[in-house]
Formats: sequence, C-alpha cells, structure tokens
Amino acid sequence: MKLKNYLRKSVDNISNNNNLNKFLQFLKINTVILNYHRVLNDSEFNEEIRPDNDLVVSKSIFEKQINFIKENFNPISINKISEEADYKKKRIVITFDDGYLDNLNNALPILKKYECPAIIYITTSFLDNKDHAWWLKIWELILNNEEITYNKNKFDTSSLEKKRKSYSFFCKKIILMKKKDQKTFFDNLIFDNKTKTFEKKLLFLSSDNLEYLSKEDLIEIGCHTHYHQNLNILNEEETTNEIKISKDILEKILQRKINHFSIPFGTKETYSSKTINIIASQGFKTNVTANYDLFKKNNILKIPRIGIGNNDIGSRLNSKLIGFDSLINKLFR
Repeated sequence: MKLKNYLRKSVDNISNNNNLNKFLQFLKINTVILNYHRVLNDSEFNEEIRPDNDLVVSKSIFEKQINFIKENFNPISINKISEEADYKKKRIVITFDDGYLDNLNNALPILKKYECPAIIYITTSFLDNKDHAWWLKIWELILNNEEITYNKNKFDTSSLEKKRKSYSFFCKKIILMKKKDQKTFFDNLIFDNKTKTFEKKLLFLSSDNLEYLSKEDLIEIGCHTHYHQNLNILNEEETTNEIKISKDILEKILQRKINHFSIPFGTKETYSSKTINIIASQGFKTNVTANYDLFKKNNILKIPRIGIGNNDIGSRLNSKLIGFDSLINKLFR
C-alpha cells in the first residue's frame, strides 16, 4: 500500500511527461472510462454533511475537469468505444451512475458548454423518487441520531467521526442483503430507534426528466438494474429479473432499445462470470464495472472505470485521464 501511494504521488508529479505518455501509448492505453455519480451546487457541496466525498463533485470543480478533458483529450460517446482509436489523443468516456437529478440540473449544462458526450445509467426504482437509495437512508438515520440501536446493541453516533464509522459498518452489512431483507432491516431500525420514516427528497430523475435527457444529442441512457442490488448474492432468476425489469421500464419510457449496462457497485465481489453471461443474454452491447484495469476493446462486457472525485484536478486528474493511475491500481490491487 505504501509503495502504491508513493507511485501514485510520483505519477501525479510527472503525468505531463512526454516519455510517460509514449510508454502508455506503447501499452496501448488509449481509452479511459470515468465514473461519476453526483454533481452538487458549490453551496450544497460545502454545507452538506456526508459520510465521504467519494461519489460527489462540486459544480465548479466538475466544470474545471470537463474543460481540461475537452482541451487535452478526445471525449467520445460510449457508442463509439469499439471503434478504432486514434493514439495521438486519448479517448475519454464520461459515465454517471444511479440517475441523480443533479446530473440534469448541474452536469448537463457543463457537458453541453464543452460539447462532451456522456452516459447516465439509471436505477429504475429510483425514477420519480419512488424508492430511496439504501446508502442515503442509513446515512440519514445515523446523521439524525446520537445513538443507534441495532440487534440490541448500541452504536454511539454522537460525533461525525463516530457517524462515519457506523456508516461504514452498516454499509458492509446492507450490501450483502437482498431487497426484501433490506426492507426488513430498515423497518426494524425504524421501530427499534423510534424514528420517523425516511424523508422523501427529490434527489433522482423523473420519467419526464429522463425523456428530456434522451433527446439530448450528447446524452446516452443506460441500465443500472431496478433495485441496485448486489448481483452476486442473487440467484440466476433474480439477477435476470433485476436486469430485465429495469431494461423494460427504460425502453417503455424512451421507446427505444437500451444498449448499455452498468453493474451496481461494480467491484469483483459484486458480480461473477454468470452475471456477465446474463447481461450478454439481455442484448447489451457494453457493460461497465468499477474495477481498476486497462480498457481492452475485445472485453466490452467488463469495461473498467476509474472514479473521479472533487480532489481530482490538475496533475492528479491528468494521471487518471492518461491511464497511469489505472495501471498502478491494476499492478498493486
């Protein structure tokens, strides 16, 4: 881990070096796929208390990132990912997961300003804010209480540090639960802690928003399952339904075929070769993961991505965009 961090810092400092870029070209690292989730207004980003900033960027930083990408790279639609690459200028694919409303309100105007294409993968139970993402539910519960009772045990959540520690504990448990077990889990938490049901917030896209986005030339819509479950804990029938229901809903709303898929969570612990086979059987042309790896054109049903956060600017962003950060992660994972 120490060597990995040392190499990452070293790469950040030399990421503009021509010899490094020639080395990456020799390795045929020509396409990098970026993973975004939320783009918040600067005031909200600065004022909101979150468990972490892993999946969130501010609007002003996002614009700096997109401007840098447009000036120095070749942003392409995921529909062109199988085409022959021009090694003179690295290709960048911009992706968003889950279907947050801020993708429309905050990200889209910036993408249009710099003419950068992107794909938004939709979790269909979140559409119209009918369901609430479990990671938002558990954080809301922790944030609003000084103590949490779970299985007759007391969890001290009186400070931000303790809240974040509890959040990490519960996330590791919930990610291993099927949807029906998640419901039971939260029903019990609400009862045991004598708390209110979770506040319904308009955080996700509506069906009308989705139709609007689909008419934008720069935006592609993809599938991110129905309930955002860990596919690796589902049986074959459950996995098929989780994918097919989502695909059918999107195709009914948009009246066109959905060709691209994103695995929820996307790490190797959350899918298997059987999952990939089911995704292929549903007719998807591509599938993205959250694995650290190098893009290979002959493996478009397990496309690696690298997460982009609010600290990724300047040389730090460049090291990710040129693919060297992915290479380090692959070598030292």
